Amino acid sequence: MNDPSLPRRGACHVGHIGHFATIINGYFERVSRAVIIWHHKHIEGFCCYHLLAAFCALIALAIMPSVANAQPQIKVNCDVYATNQVDPIAFSEHLHHQIGNTSTTNKSTGESLKATLSTSCDMPWFTTAGWFPVERYEPVRAVNVYYRAPGDQTKIKAIPTGLQLLGTKEQYNCNDGAFQNTPPYSCRGKFATRVTFPDCWNKRSLEETSTVYGSTEGVCPSSHPYRLPRINFLVMHDNADGVVANPLLVSAGLNSWEDYTFMHADYFAPNQDVFNNKLLDLCLRNAHDSVTFADDRCGVEPGS
Repeated sequence: MNDPSLPRRGACHVGHIGHFATIINGYFERVSRAVIIWHHKHIEGFCCYHLLAAFCALIALAIMPSVANAQPQIKVNCDVYATNQVDPIAFSEHLHHQIGNTSTTNKSTGESLKATLSTSCDMPWFTTAGWFPVERYEPVRAVNVYYRAPGDQTKIKAIPTGLQLLGTKEQYNCNDGAFQNTPPYSCRGKFATRVTFPDCWNKRSLEETSTVYGSTEGVCPSSHPYRLPRINFLVMHDNADGVVANPLLVSAGLNSWEDYTFMHADYFAPNQDVFNNKLLDLCLRNAHDSVTFADDRCGVEPGS
């Protein structure tokens, strides 16, 4: 004889469903609102007995959609190996922090950089030269270089030897928080400056004037149809004194400083062949949307 205190087979009491929802929502408190709505719409059909709450939760976890903010990427961690006036692209005279290929001089070419395997970064294939102007009174702890492919990642193409990129989109964050368009002057902890590079190329020349920014979703204009990985430098500052220089000034010439809007960065390819021939496929084109690093060769999560 059926116990009337238990729900009928195939039916779930609203209170039980709410209990299951609380368990799962607590675990997934950081996922997008869309995932939570999905969970509320579908979980009721699965659970019928209070004693099966844990089992129902496991089912829900197994079939949940991927976390919305996961995005496949390649990450390289670099030390600043020199601060000087070297700039083989624009030959500018302001002070730059240098990362990557340690052979970089004003006479460097794409071919000479590729032939030199010395790098200040943790990935030996990263032989690109990178530099950016000094931010006054703000020492740099390290720089992360990221390669991403928002939107349809299968559309990205190889980065050719000798390609020159000038990044002029800068943003800032405090303590790994959300990015903003102005320096975080109230930050008392560590902060970072992020510079993003153009990701669309017209193939007319290797100079920076032949590239433009694509859309947020990674769509390139018809005038510049060749889609590059989206690259950015994350310049990390310890902010040991707990004070962000205000105003934040950027080196703009010999003993000359401009405000933060002058911030930019340069990228002078190439990396070694494994980057174009293997890592773009492994880490970006063929990587599942639910992962950040598809393989250890793509980079590792912080603290790993």
